[in-house]
Formats: sequence, structure tokens, C-alpha cells
Amino acid sequence: MTSLIQPADAWWLWAAMISGVAVCIYLEQNFKWAAKTSGPVLALLIGMVLSNSRLLPTGAPAYDVVDDYLVPIAIPLLLFRANVVRIVRESGPMFRAFHVAALGTVIGAFAAGFIFRGMFPRVPEVAGIMTASYVGGGVNFVAVSRSYEVSAELTNPLLVADNFIMAGFFAVLFIIAGNRWFLRRYAHPHSVESADAAALAAKHWQRKEIALLDIAQALAIAVVIAAVSIKATGAIKAATPNKFVYSIFGNPFVLITILTVTLTTVCHRWTERIQGSDELGVYLLYIFFFVIGLRADLWLVLLKVPVLFGFCLVMAVANLVFTLIAGRLLKLNLEELLLAVNATLGGPASAGAMAISKGWSGLVLPAILAGLWGYIIGTFVGILVAEILMKL
Repeated sequence: MTSLIQPADAWWLWAAMISGVAVCIYLEQNFKWAAKTSGPVLALLIGMVLSNSRLLPTGAPAYDVVDDYLVPIAIPLLLFRANVVRIVRESGPMFRAFHVAALGTVIGAFAAGFIFRGMFPRVPEVAGIMTASYVGGGVNFVAVSRSYEVSAELTNPLLVADNFIMAGFFAVLFIIAGNRWFLRRYAHPHSVESADAAALAAKHWQRKEIALLDIAQALAIAVVIAAVSIKATGAIKAATPNKFVYSIFGNPFVLITILTVTLTTVCHRWTERIQGSDELGVYLLYIFFFVIGLRADLWLVLLKVPVLFGFCLVMAVANLVFTLIAGRLLKLNLEELLLAVNATLGGPASAGAMAISKGWSGLVLPAILAGLWGYIIGTFVGILVAEILMKL
């Protein structure tokens, strides 16, 4: 069946995508139900409704532009604060706790990979995508799903399941943080702080100043890194006979991460002064999520959500349980362990938000830095898990 707007109508398609993303961001920032649903899931759902009602096509050249150009540009923009030296130096015990939680994610990925083997197609790739997501965040989810060219029929229900599990576990983390049973068994020095959480939140989430030069520099750096990475990975694949090696180091998203982190570590004084890179990167990812929604068959998505919900649940439970057990053996603080789980499941923004809302002022920056470290390693770890599972 043909759609109201044809695939060749690029102007109308871009108008629909840009307007749709604007609606998602507005809803997320102004309504509690939308914030709980999350912007990416809203973009996904609105995209699916528009394409399944035949208002927009399920495939178009404009969508390929998003895949081929906007996604590679978004990743370096989201890594502008990823100064490795600062992360290691200032995150302290959070850095150790984060790696415990990341290991829990990997254990959960292998467990889910074996439990759900044969229940849906491309299980190893899905395990890799979710490992990347539950070590880093949405940026890593996108990078690994694009690396393996996983279809919208899998990525869409996976994203829905991912976000619902993530939202549920955030609630669990808050419950654990105030539970007497856990407080009796874990050190919790930050929970006795008297910081005003509301004042802390207002200070952290204030508006940023941004100049035209910030936008110009951010886009220039991101586009150059993306161009160099994509061209270089073509040469690496041609020169490397080992499939395992080039599947990782010949992956443009891995190289984009390496080049960006090298730049942001060596030239951190420059990149840290550039405002607006986070916002630009997130905006481009919203467009990507909107597009994968447009490509999906709503009925197939609904059919696959339950099994993928179970897959994500196994991984998240393994992450939390392993982190709490290993963290107790390592004598890590409860607050750091919970923030580490939050950082792996949701990324730096959600980890920082939890620290702020609980009044753990001394852990706000370490939580954000730990989450940024997840952005750095998430894509690499996700691809590694997928490649190992393919060989088992």
C-alpha cells in the first residue's frame, strides 16, 4: 500500500521527522507520563503510528541519510566530555563500582543469550546491542545496532523493552537506597548528607550559554571525525584478513569512539569549553529513533516485545544482583553501587539525576563521569559479546 507522503517527497518527510521530534521533546519535558515513557520511546511510537497508518512511507532515501550521516555525527558530539584522565582521577570508588556493574551486564548477556537461543532471530547481535546499552547508553545501542544492520522489526521492540525495564529498575534502585535491610548490610556514608536535593537539582540543570562558535566547532569536529573514521575503516577491512579483528577495529563506530576520546583527553581544555554538543547529539539520536519507528511493522513489534522484555529483564537482574553481591565482598558503599547500576542501565544523565534527587552531592560528578566511561567502552564491549556469542 502506498502512503500519503511518497518516499521521494523529501521536504515533506524531513518536515514530518523534525516536527515529530520537536513534539516528543516537548512532551517529555512538560508531562510526567511522557518523561516516564522517555523521549526515544515516544519518537519510536509516533513514528510507528505514522507509518502504519500510511501517512508516511516505511522506507525512503531521507531515512538513509539519517543512518549514513546523522548517526555517525551524533556519537562524537555525545563524547565531548569524555576525558579519560579526568574520569579515572575524579570518579574514585565509583569507577570500581561501575566496572562491577558492567561485568554484571556481560554475565547477564551471556545468560540471556543461552536462555533465549532460538526464540527469535539474531540473538547474538541482540545480546551485543543490549550489552552496549547496559554498559553505556542509547548512543551505544545505536552504534551496535547500526554495526550489525539489525532490522527495525527487532530494534523497535528491543528499544521499547529496554526502556520499560530501565524505568522499572530505576524505581527499584530508589527503593533499595532507602531500604533498612540494605542499609544495615552496606556502608552508606552519603545517605546521611543533609544537602537540599531541590537546590542541588536547580543548580545542576540550569540553562547553558551557547554561542554560534560553539555550534560551528562542535559540528566541524564531529563531521571530520566521522569522515576520517568511515574512510579509515574501509582501509582496515581491506587490509585485515581476520574477521574478528576487523569486526571490531574495522567498525566505524569503534573508531569514531577512539578518535573522539583521544581528542577529548588530549585537548580537553578546548572540547570542554564547547557548549551544546550534548544537546546536538541527543537531538540527532531522537531523529534516528523516529526513523526506526517509521520503518517498523507495529503488529510485529507488539508480537516480539514480550520475549525481548524477558531478554532485557534477565540482563538487568543479573547486573543488579551481581553488583550488590560483588560490591559487598569488595566493601563498596551502597550509594556507589546503586549509582553504578543506574549509570550502566541509563547512562550519565540518569545516574547524575539519581545522585541529585537523593541529595548525594559528593557523588553527582563521579556518577556522571562513570556514565561517560560507559559511553566510551559500551560499543566495544557490545561488539565483543556479540562476536563471542556468534562463535559459541
